[in-house]
Amino acid sequence: MPEAREYLKAIAVGGERSNSLETAASGGGSTDPAIRTGLTERLDAEIGYIARVTGMTADPGRRLEILRLADSALAKLLGEGEAARLTPADISGLEAVVATDGSRPVLFVKEDLPVLDHPAIGGYREMLSRMQEDVRVVCRSVGRVDDPDPAVEVGYHGTAWAIDEGVVVTNYHVLQAIAPQATRIGGRFEGRLKPGVAVNFGHEAGGQRPDRRFPIRRVLRVGSPAASAPTGPGLDFHALDLAVLELEPVAGRPFPDPVTVARGDDPMTMGGLATKGRTVYVTGYPGDPTSTTPNLMATLFNGVLSCKRLSPGVITDAPGELSDDPRGWVMTHDASTLGGSSGSLVADLTVFGRTGLGLHFAGQHARRNWAHALERITRELHGAIPVGSR
Repeated sequence: MPEAREYLKAIAVGGERSNSLETAASGGGSTDPAIRTGLTERLDAEIGYIARVTGMTADPGRRLEILRLADSALAKLLGEGEAARLTPADISGLEAVVATDGSRPVLFVKEDLPVLDHPAIGGYREMLSRMQEDVRVVCRSVGRVDDPDPAVEVGYHGTAWAIDEGVVVTNYHVLQAIAPQATRIGGRFEGRLKPGVAVNFGHEAGGQRPDRRFPIRRVLRVGSPAASAPTGPGLDFHALDLAVLELEPVAGRPFPDPVTVARGDDPMTMGGLATKGRTVYVTGYPGDPTSTTPNLMATLFNGVLSCKRLSPGVITDAPGELSDDPRGWVMTHDASTLGGSSGSLVADLTVFGRTGLGLHFAGQHARRNWAHALERITRELHGAIPVGSR
């Protein structure tokens, strides 16, 4: 079954026993209990990491139930291979395993830095430590798009990040959530923001920083709409899923420093930073009630999804490599994301730690995520990118 195949591949990416998993993926199957034991132990270590960083207590009974569910799903998947017919409960268990298999960890951000004692962080620890000061700038620049409407269960709709003094970038579809009657003609926004919406840069694990919250003053510009039909359900590569917002100054509260943005007209890089295989990290607020990805951790730790997170990964398709991307401005990456990650910054982790390479706008639990490559939309961002940005 296609779904089983996707999970076999996803777990094999970072699992230490990838050869056995690849055998199962080809139809051979594997009943080695050590594989399941290793993966469930890693899942249990992830639960311990969340409890340690957030200060929350995991209900022992629920913790055991999640581990049992994951082990049962793994037994089916590894025993039956691609032929496995997965139930919703199986998928929930496998999603928990995939999120903790060590290939694409999701790290909490605390005091503007990722918490690096994740049990399966692997080689990402050294990379993130080496670029610590650059990563700190990026983490400080990323905030939640808050909505005080009581009907909004988690209190926010997505992520935004600072591109200039008091100016942030997010997705147009995030803007639509805080301006429900919004329309756009070309790059011009028409509509009205909901009262009380703001960008909150200080909501991290273990507490909030109310002095980092700024009301949204107005919409500066939006991405151009599609001139033809969408690419597929929920995806539209013809449109630019972009909104640039101006924040309201608050006395005594400095705006976060903007990130450096990769530009297509930079003579030093020639618009070639977002290459396939380049290591990146995504910073944002993954997870909301409408997410398509089952998340057992949310049931175990209430409120954990509302915290700032950092997820490393790699670019899997460079801009211009997707056949259904007529503008050549979309790239893909495999960092872990959930609903709420919309608008997140995809930043470089290879050389330029504080350089933004992409604007994340969509993802799916089958391990593929889409982002607008910033080097390919330099013209659309003209006037919003500070002079001298990379």
